[in-house]
Amino acid sequence: MKTNRSQYFVLGLILFLSINSFAQTEDYKEPALPIDQETKLISYSKIIEVTANKDSLYKKGQMWFRKFYKNPTGVIRESDTISGKILGKHQIKILNPTDKKGIQTMKGITQYSVNTYYKDNKVRIVLTEINLTAASYTPIEKWQDKTAKDFTTKNYFYLEQIDKQMNEILVDFEKFMKEPAKAKKDEW
Repeated sequence: MKTNRSQYFVLGLILFLSINSFAQTEDYKEPALPIDQETKLISYSKIIEVTANKDSLYKKGQMWFRKFYKNPTGVIRESDTISGKILGKHQIKILNPTDKKGIQTMKGITQYSVNTYYKDNKVRIVLTEINLTAASYTPIEKWQDKTAKDFTTKNYFYLEQIDKQMNEILVDFEKFMKEPAKAKKDEW
C-alpha cells in the first residue's frame, strides 16, 4: 500500500488543528475594580455604621487586627487613639494560572495599605496602595494598561485574586465591627 505526501500532510494538519483546539487559552476577563477618583489608585473602602463611641470602636478595631492578622505588630505601622486611626501594611500571595500539568506557581507578593478610622457611631476601612513587591515600586494599576508592551490578559487573573482577597477583608472587618461585644462573666 502506497501513501503519498498529501495524505501525510492532511493527517498532520488534522492532528495539528485538534491539538491546538484543546490547548489552554489565556483569555481572562477584565475585572471591575474600584478606582479612587482622587488618587486614581485601585482602592477598596467601606464605611460602617455602628452604635458605639469612638474609643470603644477603636479598641474593637485593635482586636480585629489581632484576630485577622497572624502578626498584627508587624502589620500595624501607626496607632493613634486621639485621632482614631490605625494604619498598617500587609502582604498577600498572588498565584499564576495553573499550567498544563495542573501545577500552580507563585507570581509574587503584593503589598497593600490597610487603614482604619474611627468616629462616634462610624468606622471606615480603606485598602489601597496595592503594589507588587519587586526591586522597585510596581503599582498594580500598571496591569490594567492595555497599551503597555508587556500587557497580557493574564494580568486580569492576578487582579481577580487581589479583588477577591480585598473584598474578603472588607467583609470580615464589617462583620467583626458589627458583632455585639460579648459580656464578660464576673465569676469569683
